[in-house]
Amino acid sequence: MNLKKYFACISIVLLLAMLLAGCGKPVESTQPEEPAKTALYTAGTYEASALGNNGDIIVSVTFSDDMIEKVEVTKHQETSGIADPALERIPQAIVDNQSLAIDAVSGATMTSKGILEAVEKAVVQANGDVAKLKEKVTANVSHEKIEKTFDVIVVGGGGAGISAASAAAQNGASVVIVEKTAALGGNTIASGFAWNAVDPEIQSQIETKPGQIDMLKSFLDYDEKDFGKYADTLRTLKAQINEYLAGDTSKMFDSEEFHMIQTYLGGKRQDKEGNWIEGDFDLINTLIHRSLDTFKWAKSLGGKFSDVLTSPVGSMWLRGHNPEDKKQIFDALSDFVLKQSDKNEIMLETRAEELLVENGKVVGIKATKVDGTEVVLHANKGVILTTGGYGANAKLAAEYNKYWPSIPLDMKTTNVATATGDGIIMARAVGANLVGMEFIQLMPTANEKTGALTDGLLVAPQNYIFVNKEGKRFIDEYAERDTLAFAALEQPGEMFYTIADQDMAMTSQNRPTQEMIDKMVEDGIIYRADTLEGLAEIIGCDPQTFIDEINKYNSYVDNGKDPDFGKPVFEMKVLNGPFYACPAKPAIHHTMGGIQINTNAEVIDTKGNVIPGLYAAGEVTGGIHAGNRLGGNAIADIFVFGRIAGENASK
Repeated sequence: MNLKKYFACISIVLLLAMLLAGCGKPVESTQPEEPAKTALYTAGTYEASALGNNGDIIVSVTFSDDMIEKVEVTKHQETSGIADPALERIPQAIVDNQSLAIDAVSGATMTSKGILEAVEKAVVQANGDVAKLKEKVTANVSHEKIEKTFDVIVVGGGGAGISAASAAAQNGASVVIVEKTAALGGNTIASGFAWNAVDPEIQSQIETKPGQIDMLKSFLDYDEKDFGKYADTLRTLKAQINEYLAGDTSKMFDSEEFHMIQTYLGGKRQDKEGNWIEGDFDLINTLIHRSLDTFKWAKSLGGKFSDVLTSPVGSMWLRGHNPEDKKQIFDALSDFVLKQSDKNEIMLETRAEELLVENGKVVGIKATKVDGTEVVLHANKGVILTTGGYGANAKLAAEYNKYWPSIPLDMKTTNVATATGDGIIMARAVGANLVGMEFIQLMPTANEKTGALTDGLLVAPQNYIFVNKEGKRFIDEYAERDTLAFAALEQPGEMFYTIADQDMAMTSQNRPTQEMIDKMVEDGIIYRADTLEGLAEIIGCDPQTFIDEINKYNSYVDNGKDPDFGKPVFEMKVLNGPFYACPAKPAIHHTMGGIQINTNAEVIDTKGNVIPGLYAAGEVTGGIHAGNRLGGNAIADIFVFGRIAGENASK
């Protein structure tokens, strides 16, 4: 290449480079620049806790710069079945709506609030704007009225409701369960769930406990003339006891007649105005004689129960059958109902408000779903009320009370918050007769702070030791619940402590693990000390007084006799540390009165006539337990009469 051509090429290259440089020159924008985006959160995962219904709920919340990415409940002590919808739905709703303005789940309000409060604390840790998150309103979609027809409508999804629906479905009827909370279970799933049933096959294998023989002999002293309709039952019982005493007494005695007489005596009470009440003979007879058969029926539908019998507080004898898992009973029976027909349905978060009546017959209900949707259901055959009692409605309890000195409006309750007497109010509006409303039962051993039934150690009555703040026993711990509650209310501060050693703690009826016990101690639900002296210091009583009481009690166990208070049945002594004290105070537990029914579970009106098309079962009814209920009889009641109601309504 000659020199002239070389410089020509160089010039062309330089020219192209200049042109390219000119093309790459930035063009001034006419659009305003976007401001830098401000992060809504400090990204990361944060942990926080807040109080739920039964203790702390711990959540883990993950944030990006501008979103709540994930909410997870990592630890809780909430009641299985009742709290599950809140534990599942509230975290997802927070993420879906990017909001803390989430409605509580019906029937799990305290659990819902606990989750929301814990997430709020996590938002603060992530430097988020809590106030802004609470301002957001989630969409409220309007729905058209729901109107459907079934053979049988069951109002209430507790034990009586699931029993009634199962029986009706088994008989071929189309069934709907209408439940105002977000889950089945109600008070039944929150209870101790001991089901009293005389069970010779199991009981004949149990060794007789100290004091049981003397207790049986005491029934021989009763006079039939004082027992009215129960005279023949007592006469039969005496013959049974004499036959038992004449033979081998090494194994425990029981009979349906014994259970009947105990139920009758346990419920016969006098109100403050001097009026006596006692359980209806026909209803009690039906309850006791159908209990074991109904128990076996529930097992045949898939319910799983333990073979170990228990005796809940105030039960008076060892005949309580317990499920392996309370929630499993409802899962099994609800599955059974739905599998019988594709027409069967369970409507949750649907509050029944009115019974529909045509020509004197109950033919359906009006209800409202939690989102405001109107619901009208028609019944071809019958409506069954299984809505439970009014233990969470202290105002209604105080209105009717004629037994206790008073029912303060702030008295705690062992009941779920939705036990407000809805079925009683609806039935009263169509002329149903109410019986025994002036009596309610207080649970003497409820948790002092929360009123919960299952907070603490559920020691069997034969092992219970109650001491007051002075460290002294004050009552026969094997007595009926109202007797125990009256005595407790007379103690300093209207409270007391149940005492247990390590062996008793591990055999409690709520089957606690050591980890569960440690957690209860950590949460202050129960107190623990390595020595009796140390436990006395925690209680605040004189150590020697307390130790002397425990030593005396242990000697009574050895002798099978209690000269101080007449406790009739014993089993374990307080010997092996560590030792525990559970603070307890009476709380509203069971409402004795309600809708009057006959043995067919048909509702009776104020003139003594059956109200066509209307049935009732469970705690919504009255007449069975009279003034005081034996521990373990409620579960038998709800399943026996729930089954009867379902069978008859479906015919």
